[in-house]
Amino acid sequence: MSKPANFGGMKQLFAFVFILAASLAATAQDDQTFRNSLMQYQFNALPLNPAYAGRVNATSFEAFYYGSFASDMQLSRSAMVSLHGRGGVRENVGFGGVLQFHNQPDFNELSIKPVFSRLFPMAGGSLAIGATAGVSYFDANENVNLGVSFMAMEAGAGVFWQNQRTFIGFSMPNFFERPFFDDEGGPLRFRTINLHAGSTFHITDEYYLKPAILLKQATPYTLNDLDFRPDNQINSADLHLSVFIEGSYVVGLLGGISRVENGINQRRIGISGMFLFDNFRFGYALQYNDQTISNISLPATHTLTLGYDFFENPEEGRRVF
Repeated sequence: MSKPANFGGMKQLFAFVFILAASLAATAQDDQTFRNSLMQYQFNALPLNPAYAGRVNATSFEAFYYGSFASDMQLSRSAMVSLHGRGGVRENVGFGGVLQFHNQPDFNELSIKPVFSRLFPMAGGSLAIGATAGVSYFDANENVNLGVSFMAMEAGAGVFWQNQRTFIGFSMPNFFERPFFDDEGGPLRFRTINLHAGSTFHITDEYYLKPAILLKQATPYTLNDLDFRPDNQINSADLHLSVFIEGSYVVGLLGGISRVENGINQRRIGISGMFLFDNFRFGYALQYNDQTISNISLPATHTLTLGYDFFENPEEGRRVF
């Protein structure tokens, strides 16, 4: 097995320029709970689950942006880059980090989260236990929360089991969050619990199917009142059916729904495609959203993904999750 690439030589990758686009007609905080295109997690579950760190025995770089076709009043922006790899005795420690940015006219959020995991080989697969602890900065103008700015520490954890064909992960990426200072008001946040799983099934030697599912529960709170629980918990389910073609192309269909307590449910459908070339991959997903009660059609959203695995042998980079 080849050794992972040196992290020191990858620092320039963090100069990746975020390509920004638009998003759903909702607040930035609410919009994040609907960022459920499984396209962005197909080869990169690190933002979803810190135990994914060190998933492959190489340094892996990932990036995505998420947006929509909307007017300036509905404009919001989301981008992410991550880097992770393995180290330690017997290459059983995963480590890396995630940098995320969200913006809309009245609200900004920037978060930096280092991640760590410990891998345990098991009969029939391997188990990883991961943790993350980082910092987020929130800023809103006078139209939202009276112009409140916050900085908070966040911590999360997860487990991830895998073998050559199947994976399943459970995570609470922000089960702990505390502001560094108090202020009037405070941005609405969502504490999430995620279950993410998938498997591959060979159709022929050249084609195989990979269904993946993401189940999410999101509970709202505010940073300056952690006991405040508005009665609009969100439960979401998303299914992404992908077909790998000759090891070079991936096409998929996405369907999902979010049920909001005492609110308006949302449905989404979408298509995705990805090109695999040696260690490099590039993908695009298009998603349509609507609100089931009001029959309101929301702006179509799209996701661009980019990834690279620093394997010495390109054939090692042909992975399916």
